[in-house]
Amino acid sequence: MPLFQPIILTTLTITTFIFLSSTHLVLMWVALELSTLAILPLIATKSHPRAIEASTKYFLTQATASALIIFSGTLNYTMTGNCQITELTNPNLMMVLMLAMFIKIGLVPFHFWVPETLQGMAPTAAIFLLTWQKLGPLIMLYLMSPLINFEILSMMAILSAMTAGWLGLNQTQVRKLVALSSIAQMAWTLVIIKYAPSLTILAFYLYSLTISATLLTLNKLSTTSISGLLLSFSKTPIISFLLTISLLSLSGLPPLAGFLPKWLTIDMLMAEEAIWIAFMMLMASLLSLFFYLRLWYNSASTTPPNTTNTSRLWRKPLPKTNLTINLLSMAAFTLILAATLMKAITKQ
Repeated sequence: MPLFQPIILTTLTITTFIFLSSTHLVLMWVALELSTLAILPLIATKSHPRAIEASTKYFLTQATASALIIFSGTLNYTMTGNCQITELTNPNLMMVLMLAMFIKIGLVPFHFWVPETLQGMAPTAAIFLLTWQKLGPLIMLYLMSPLINFEILSMMAILSAMTAGWLGLNQTQVRKLVALSSIAQMAWTLVIIKYAPSLTILAFYLYSLTISATLLTLNKLSTTSISGLLLSFSKTPIISFLLTISLLSLSGLPPLAGFLPKWLTIDMLMAEEAIWIAFMMLMASLLSLFFYLRLWYNSASTTPPNTTNTSRLWRKPLPKTNLTINLLSMAAFTLILAATLMKAITKQ
């Protein structure tokens, strides 16, 4: 269908405008449903059993979260006659709505759908799932941030960061590692949303840039496992170098762009006297750093001749980088863009 992609992009754009312009719970629920239905064809683009399985798991998980949103909104309307998300007063209904948002974002213990769904998707379609699809739930949590229970939120964030790190230690599939990385990054994005919502916006923006660059470079390399990255530098050194920049930025190593939101998050947690939360998040980030460095080692630090146990791939025509990959990678490489954004946000 020639109108397939424009219809999907138009629907996602409309839902984004609804999120940005409304605080009515019913309208936001409708926007979430429209975005879910729009992303399903991207997941099942190919008639492959793995893609069908991924789309089914994603649909069932999102339907569960939507049911929880309707449940909390209906009970709140019967009790207060109000459907504004900023005026929820019942703590139990607030908890149910928070759990629904955690399911849609993929925080632990509702993370199981993220690796399985991403494994059956194309890397270019996964960009929409890991960035645009999480924009709506993040906006809803942003609106709820003054009423959020920080203890529960911080516990979920710590569990998500630690679980993603542990699961990634022995993982060999690249797309599942990217999914686990997304879970850990969402934990860092949400742990500070109550005290510094502007920092959450900055963290999500930089995460979207770096994860998009990572997925685009992985799509160019056409690899699905870590062993497939062993010969990437000898065949495509430029793309492997760009992948290295993106991976190290996701890990939060200075002076790359991913370091700034983590540094500011730790600084804000220390200012709010949440020292143990900051310590646990730092310890969890070390686990994620291990598999980031393992990806970097296999993609850019291993060159033939070597003693790997993998069979040599037939040398195909070298893929060329495009302007999008170069711009996203350079954005991940520099801190100037992040510092400028942070300065503009803090002035408001």
